[in-house]
Amino acid sequence: MSNTTSNAIIPFTSIKLGPFQLLHRIVISPPSRRLLDSAEDFYRACATAGGLVIAPFDSDASSRKNIAEIIHQANGVAFCLVDAPNDITESSTEELQTCITQAVQSGYDGIELDVSRYYTLQCVLLSSSCQTEATSKLSQLVQTAASVVPEERLGIRFSPFAFVDSNYTRFLELYVAIIEGLKCMHPSLAFVHVLGSTMFEDFEYSREKSLDLFRAALAFPQSVETAESRGTRLISSNNYTTETALDTSTRTGELVSFELSSLSNPNIVSLLYQNLPLQISPFVVKRLSDIRSAFEVGREYVFDWGSLQRGQVMKAMECLGRYLGQFEPALSYEGTDKKVVWRKSCWFASKGIAYPLLDTEAEISKFDGDLKDGLSGLVALRSADIRTSLEFLKHVLDSTLVSCCHAIGLNMDLIQRCTVRYRIIKYVAHAGNPGGIGLHPDGNLLSALITDGPGLGVYDFDGTYREPEVAGTILMGGSTLYRWSKGTYLPTFHDVNIGREQKKTSIVAFFNLPDMENIPQSESVVSGTQQSSFFHDIKYIKEDDKSPTGELAALWKTIVHKHSIVLPS
Repeated sequence: MSNTTSNAIIPFTSIKLGPFQLLHRIVISPPSRRLLDSAEDFYRACATAGGLVIAPFDSDASSRKNIAEIIHQANGVAFCLVDAPNDITESSTEELQTCITQAVQSGYDGIELDVSRYYTLQCVLLSSSCQTEATSKLSQLVQTAASVVPEERLGIRFSPFAFVDSNYTRFLELYVAIIEGLKCMHPSLAFVHVLGSTMFEDFEYSREKSLDLFRAALAFPQSVETAESRGTRLISSNNYTTETALDTSTRTGELVSFELSSLSNPNIVSLLYQNLPLQISPFVVKRLSDIRSAFEVGREYVFDWGSLQRGQVMKAMECLGRYLGQFEPALSYEGTDKKVVWRKSCWFASKGIAYPLLDTEAEISKFDGDLKDGLSGLVALRSADIRTSLEFLKHVLDSTLVSCCHAIGLNMDLIQRCTVRYRIIKYVAHAGNPGGIGLHPDGNLLSALITDGPGLGVYDFDGTYREPEVAGTILMGGSTLYRWSKGTYLPTFHDVNIGREQKKTSIVAFFNLPDMENIPQSESVVSGTQQSSFFHDIKYIKEDDKSPTGELAALWKTIVHKHSIVLPS
């Protein structure tokens, strides 16, 4: 293969990493072993001559040894990603040392200590009274690892944008201070690996120019000459494309890492060398196609949960249900079919996907929704358990929304400007009688729903009625999506039915376009070459949705006819 562009020269020059002389600066680091159909086949395909390959720790000794050998057979350098413990106790540090020892005995050249997981850093940062204490705790973890493997064969992984909290800015400052402190306390550390994006179901969600703070903490960018000398390296991962990876490495001299995209591009080093684009995995391509097909006919789409995720989701939902149990029930608004239900609810707002929940009255008052319930949400955020459950469920909901946005054709800039409102609801029967929420489409762009019990009913335009199983996150298109797409995507008409003795808890994310703005429409939904835009006015849309002469009138007529519904006048 031949180098076709000048900007690929630096990424494919050698660099010292601890005692190792790497032949290029492209790092393979899959996010999780659970995403691999066959770990050994993957590393056999992606291991590159003279490159660094980081593999997650495998509890199976035979698999650990085989993966290390596969990487070495390709003349690569093999590091093992080992999870840091939640807390720093004698038993947890012994367990960490045992894992590192097993990895080294399996043939790995070095260790990457993973402190990027949400709960690890949450414990460290929130339990620390100052940055000095937080740095000291992480330094203790490094020292524990260094008792088994030399510091020059040891790296540490951070994921600052996975921790989404209202004290977001303060945490970024803490990260920078911690990295600067660790660099001084452990000058022989091989590298600091910073993940500049949030990892979701199908995509990495990057922050624009987010890593400059961390580059400064490690004295990057560096000249090529300086980068040849020994010292702690920076490995950056930020949902890179071929172009941005080559540009970043050329501009800074740093190593660049590929997480999720390496799974669908196991030959990623070769692709970058030839300046070829990266591909989305066939599984994701099919999922996006399935989402589009569902929304085109007004159906819901369900993201299935694995058994582990289902357990985590239901535990978080139980926490929210207990909290709402203390509220006085209020009667829901009477729907088009006069159906009502008692419900206890509150809501939370966020500037967007992967942004923290807002925690001031001034901020939430800018959002569409009953302010009283919004203030109840602010009270809920004061509880550590509620906040933790909400932030976990927010990540699950946001993850599915990102995939839907890609499916319908929203570009990344627009996705980052869309807002999200999250409502938690506990339903109970009305006066001991069956009830629910009347038939309607949501007025926003997209809705993502998690519920712990049956009752959601979906009405298709062909007359089919069904209740989706409670086994995944349910996605539905709203009336704004119908308008924005010029009718390409139909809104999902649905209702909620609550039985006589039934109680259930739901959380729904209402995802919406920036209000009172002209929004460019997707190329996939605009016919011809003429540019088109859509003015988004959520208050007008919600009122017009209910009008017998509004834009949705024909859709209502079809649903009523196909399902033989008689609505009150």
